[in-house]
Amino acid sequence: MTAAAPGATSGTRKRLFRVRHETMDTIFGYAYALLMVDVLLVAFNLPLAAMLFVTVDPLKSWPFFLLLSLTLAPSVAGAFEVFKAMREDGRPTPFASFVRGYRRRGLPAFVAGLVTALVVGLALFDATVMSGTVWAPLLGPMLAVLALGAIVTALATITGLVVFGTASLKAIAKASVYLTVHRWYFSVIALVMVGLIGAAVLLQPVVGAALVPGILLYAVFANAQYSLRRAVEDAGA
Repeated sequence: MTAAAPGATSGTRKRLFRVRHETMDTIFGYAYALLMVDVLLVAFNLPLAAMLFVTVDPLKSWPFFLLLSLTLAPSVAGAFEVFKAMREDGRPTPFASFVRGYRRRGLPAFVAGLVTALVVGLALFDATVMSGTVWAPLLGPMLAVLALGAIVTALATITGLVVFGTASLKAIAKASVYLTVHRWYFSVIALVMVGLIGAAVLLQPVVGAALVPGILLYAVFANAQYSLRRAVEDAGA
């Protein structure tokens, strides 16, 4: 058996060290970006975050919190811009990417969020009015599906606004409605992620807001981006 040359062994070790170093840099870079997204989401939704922290039972005051939630959609556009940069550039610049996404796509994202808030608010109001009546078991599930579908559609729409920077809100919204129904399994995953974020923030506002939203929203963005790109590829085939 021929022994390996000392120079070759040394070169191999250097390459392995370089690969490990780059891998660790990537991991820490992604972790830093996700934590910064959490911080920026809190900063750009400070009234909502503050009221969630001081309110004992936010669900009883849902109209008030629904109004405060109107700032969420533009900030989600900023977060999704960070995720897009992470996937495409490989070098996360969370603050610059967040602000860029917020400024470029914040307004159409706000419109999408406003429509979603109106749909969810209408569904919750109708559910409150019908509570305890004979109509509750009949229309309750339909209202729940309507509200949840609106949330998933809004997330897909904001993803499309970020991924396809020149596309119109109307075109992306139409595609998002179709994909929400047609690829329902992605919708279920998105709802689970959003549900986990909501549960974490409601149960532990400080810890939940500081650690949970970034990584789960990244999963939502990745699934929605894949679904939208596949739809574009299928349409062009």
